[in-house]
Amino acid sequence: MNNKENKLNFKKDHTKKLKELLIGRIHQLGTFHFADNSWYFSMKHKDSLPKGNYTITFHQVPEGYKVWVKYYALLCTTSTSFTSKKCLIIARFLKFIIHNYGYIPIEKIERNHINAYEYHLKLSSNSVNLNHFTYSSLQDFFVKLTDFNEMPNIVPTKNINPFRQIRKKDRQGMIPTKVIRAWDRAMKDKTKDIPLEFRTLYWLIRSFPNRITEILSMKRDCLKSLYSEYILQIPTYKQNGGYTQEEVKSIPVIYTGHGKFVIDLIKELRKQTEELLECHELPENINSDYLFIVRYWTFMEENGGIKVRYDPRYKNNLRNWVGFMINNLFKQLTPLLNIRDEDGNLIIPTTHQFRHNAVTDRLYKVGYTTEQIRRLTGHKNEAMTKHYTHQLIEKHKEIHLGIENLRSSNDSPVEFRGKIMNLDERTTKQLSRDPRRYLTWEANGKKGVGICSDISGCNPKGTSVHFECYACDWFVPKLEYLKDYKAEYEYWMEVVDRTSGDTKRAAHFENAIRNVSYLERILKICENGIEHFKEEKLQEQLDKFNTPPVWE
Repeated sequence: MNNKENKLNFKKDHTKKLKELLIGRIHQLGTFHFADNSWYFSMKHKDSLPKGNYTITFHQVPEGYKVWVKYYALLCTTSTSFTSKKCLIIARFLKFIIHNYGYIPIEKIERNHINAYEYHLKLSSNSVNLNHFTYSSLQDFFVKLTDFNEMPNIVPTKNINPFRQIRKKDRQGMIPTKVIRAWDRAMKDKTKDIPLEFRTLYWLIRSFPNRITEILSMKRDCLKSLYSEYILQIPTYKQNGGYTQEEVKSIPVIYTGHGKFVIDLIKELRKQTEELLECHELPENINSDYLFIVRYWTFMEENGGIKVRYDPRYKNNLRNWVGFMINNLFKQLTPLLNIRDEDGNLIIPTTHQFRHNAVTDRLYKVGYTTEQIRRLTGHKNEAMTKHYTHQLIEKHKEIHLGIENLRSSNDSPVEFRGKIMNLDERTTKQLSRDPRRYLTWEANGKKGVGICSDISGCNPKGTSVHFECYACDWFVPKLEYLKDYKAEYEYWMEVVDRTSGDTKRAAHFENAIRNVSYLERILKICENGIEHFKEEKLQEQLDKFNTPPVWE
């Protein structure tokens, strides 16, 4: 056997093994067979999207080419719906080949055939972006076919896509501030006839940067309690960016303020869903584990207000929501609320736009680590989230300092060498009689590193947690213990750095940020006190200098 025959046999053997390997993958995708004209990827269908998003059909592909398009579909690693779109594009190209040249074996298709189709696309009424996508799909198709040794190594398409993609102004960017605030007010107004499920969904997409499919795929048991927090579990089914299988994002939510508001909505919706399941028969295609199981309804106008109309044709039916339904509801509700931007334009938001706003606006209201932000946004690397880190910590501080309504560091009192500054005369006089009586808890191993200015009867030594004093507006730091405050601050900052990347230590991280917040405020109070003390000393010296001698 000569070398030419050896190479030919090797190619045949390689192609045979590759085909067997691809066909062997089918059981990991669904229960279909390679010969079927419709493939339902049931193994990938784990979210609330309809079955069609996980189905690829080959009815449009000419018979002589169908086997190659199927192998191509098995080689693709993109989402099922995206692969389906590309297969449809390729089918149109192959129909063009048959119509103009008759049947040509796939390996005989050359550059002149591709150029003819390119010219055909230029004469069509397609948008430039659609032509760009069409040509890139053909590029991908022929590149992947080179994995089969029976195919030529020369790819017939051009290396550079001849259709330049036009980057349109981002319509999916952030919603204007005026518009989003108007939506917030409307969705917190309980007098408006807005169903609980839509109100809850709004605040979930408003508060957390998740995709609508992820929110609609939440289970009824998505809440887990943990100390003063709840852990909100949201599934992610993103099929690129490093995801190979489903993941669950665990988001810690502080049960106070806005976090409490969202958690209570989820609890209320869970109860409503369970009641619906008890009273209605479930269709076969419904997922009964989901939180968002709803009746058929739409928004309509009635007497100048909002009215929810339940479809009488589906009086006793329930369904799972999917993304396009939510956008349709926003289209119905927007004109009823008459929410407009600064220029008076009616703005109809989309669910994906709320994701942009949540990342930069509401994200920091509930306390996440950087790693958890990556889980929230679905990003697998730090490049997309590192610019949030500083804002994250600063917002944490804002939360904790705001909870106690503490006065600013510039106006807060401070003690130095027995003198108390920035405190009313009556309280100062009372504290000066016996300062030791009002000494607070310890810091950095030392006792009495502050004064309690609550002269009405608070017993600061009655607490075993000295941060309760730091979090109190009555606390007066002592300047001589500035080094101790700094040492304690550095300790807790080290805890912040150590726990920020560990999702299992979310509570530790949140506690450390709280302590850092209070200590940073105390340090600022001390710094202001030092500056004030320096100014007073300087003024005393100036007064002495300007005082005339007694003999004058």
